[in-house]
Amino acid sequence: MMQGRKYKLESCVTSLAQAIKAEAYGANRVELCERLETEGMTPGVELTSSVCIHLQIPVRVMVRVTEVGYEADAHVLQQMIDSIHILKKLPIDGFVMGITKNNRIDRAAMKKLFAPAYPLPITFHKALDVSEDISDDIEWLNLFSQVDTILTSGSALHAADGIDQINYLKSIFKGNVMAAGKITSGVLPRLHDALHLEWYHGKSIV
Repeated sequence: MMQGRKYKLESCVTSLAQAIKAEAYGANRVELCERLETEGMTPGVELTSSVCIHLQIPVRVMVRVTEVGYEADAHVLQQMIDSIHILKKLPIDGFVMGITKNNRIDRAAMKKLFAPAYPLPITFHKALDVSEDISDDIEWLNLFSQVDTILTSGSALHAADGIDQINYLKSIFKGNVMAAGKITSGVLPRLHDALHLEWYHGKSIV
């Protein structure tokens, strides 16, 4: 762990071994999910419970049941709600989720997730980066203090290529902007010099 570090790291993990290693190497929080080849899906209850038991740092849990994209019909939405009710019984720190429709935040669907997730905080994940009117969508997210974090690469593959957009989002979002996108420990110092964020996220960040 870097001494005197002025920012916090969230490590994306898919197993107990990865979670334990992330904590040992200085992660401040983990995002737990499964199937990263799909950009992450809801982890199982047994895995989530095991990670919560073994870690001292906070655990945020992905809630996503679609393999492709971020849209949710009524059936998918109900699966997400059911997952929230089950996972909420565990000592997790919060949820990671995001639903879009026609390349905008699906506000009606998100409202249906806020209620069962309450009072736990929510990270709106990189689904945000597909928004065709991100300024307006951020204004809407600002109405809900429960959404305390947004995860973004600035709509770029690498966070280092989305610096201008990430800084813009930082200027308009009331909560924490957490940068993601191929971030490794090697690029972090330079990235932080350009962004000055409190949080950075990645699967190889520690």
